[in-house]
Amino acid sequence: MVFSSYVFLLAFLPAVLIGFYALRARRAYHASVTFLLAASFVFYAYWSLPHLAVLIASIGANYALGRIAAGRRSKPVRRAATALGIAGNLSLIFIFKYLDFAGTNLAAVTGGQWTLLNFLLPIGISFFTFQQIAYLVDCYTSGKAERSARDYALFVSFFPQLIAGPIVHHSQTRPQFAALAKAPLNLDMLPYGVLIFAMGLFKKAMIADPIARAIDPIYAAAAAGDPLTAAMVWTAMVGYTLQIYFDFSGYCDMAIGLGLMLGVRLPVNFNSPYKAKSIIEFWRRWHITLSNFLRDYVYIPLGGNRGSQLFRLRNIFLTMLIGGIWHGAAWTFVIWGALHAAMITANHALRVWAPMLDRWDDTATTVVKRMGLLAFVMLAWVFFRADSLPTAMSIIAALGAAGPASVGVEPAALALMAVAAGLALFAPNSLEIAGYTANLQRRFPPQEKGLGVLRPTPLSATAAAIMLACGIFAAWRPAVFIYFNF
Repeated sequence: MVFSSYVFLLAFLPAVLIGFYALRARRAYHASVTFLLAASFVFYAYWSLPHLAVLIASIGANYALGRIAAGRRSKPVRRAATALGIAGNLSLIFIFKYLDFAGTNLAAVTGGQWTLLNFLLPIGISFFTFQQIAYLVDCYTSGKAERSARDYALFVSFFPQLIAGPIVHHSQTRPQFAALAKAPLNLDMLPYGVLIFAMGLFKKAMIADPIARAIDPIYAAAAAGDPLTAAMVWTAMVGYTLQIYFDFSGYCDMAIGLGLMLGVRLPVNFNSPYKAKSIIEFWRRWHITLSNFLRDYVYIPLGGNRGSQLFRLRNIFLTMLIGGIWHGAAWTFVIWGALHAAMITANHALRVWAPMLDRWDDTATTVVKRMGLLAFVMLAWVFFRADSLPTAMSIIAALGAAGPASVGVEPAALALMAVAAGLALFAPNSLEIAGYTANLQRRFPPQEKGLGVLRPTPLSATAAAIMLACGIFAAWRPAVFIYFNF
């Protein structure tokens, strides 16, 4: 179920909140945590009951291997358990997500045949497998594992972040779930979470989805081979750049808001990336937890910066390329990843051999840097959005096409895009407004300490009510979040 759908907003979420707080009112703290686990399994089963079995099996296997990896057995046994778990998680992703892609391309190269298996992709598999890979590695390096099977299962399946992240480290949730099972909550977290959730719902339902409905016909025309004008494709490119921004930003806000409603603080995963002045800064602001995962569990194992500058740049390129391929099994994602890999590698190279460029931060230079970055990101999004390589190339080819100035989009949609662009480029983001940016650090203490909770005020309550009402009004035609596909 989508966070912006009626079944979630009017049925699932109220039932979860009522059940959770009713148990806590009776001081059944342990039962309330177990209730969250059951609710998370119900949430996932709504998508696919067979895939719930896949999720539970994955949780059970990783829990057992984590206990071995962190146990008192010999180092070779612990290393073997860690390696087996990593291989198992990667195999699960490969079978469901990449097997048909690899088989088709191998058959094309060798002249053989490949019968498509067409496995239905378990939703969120890229996230819950990566989260468990990080857990296994941390178990091996720290010698500490989760003892409670229930808390481990909730760490993996917690429904606010199960489908599209953030990718949470066990050290971030373990103390929070332990505290939930022992003590009352700071009840200010509930309205604080509602406020942040409402802002995310508004972004999704009132900005991202309407823009998507306006530009989807242009991408459909490109896929069908219809003639395109420059005005049409530029509108589609700008529109998708804004759609994915508010779609993913809205999801991240809703995930954090849901977590707060249930007494759990999730890490910040999105921080105004279109305000960045370099591609390095962009990836420190976009999907922050994925960037951290790639750094800690791909870049560093590849060798990191241990070696020559060329060796380091190679590792940077490979890490970013892997990040692109992680998003999907298609050549469009390979190209998108390669473009970002090349740009971020070049950015690091310039920092080494032309450091003065980073020190140029006057107004004019900042404007040029931001405009150049946005142009690159917008162009790369074409490959991310297109359903095939020919579709992407037809859009690129039409960037300078002659033809009428008609953009094929209603004036109201263009006005919405203009407002959305102003918000993305110049306004403080929702988490800054809510005072949640103090939690940008990777690890933080449990519960309300250092949270910076805003006390409910008439203004914040009114704003939340208006945004919730608008979001619920628009929920009659919800669209899946873009990152739910990965």
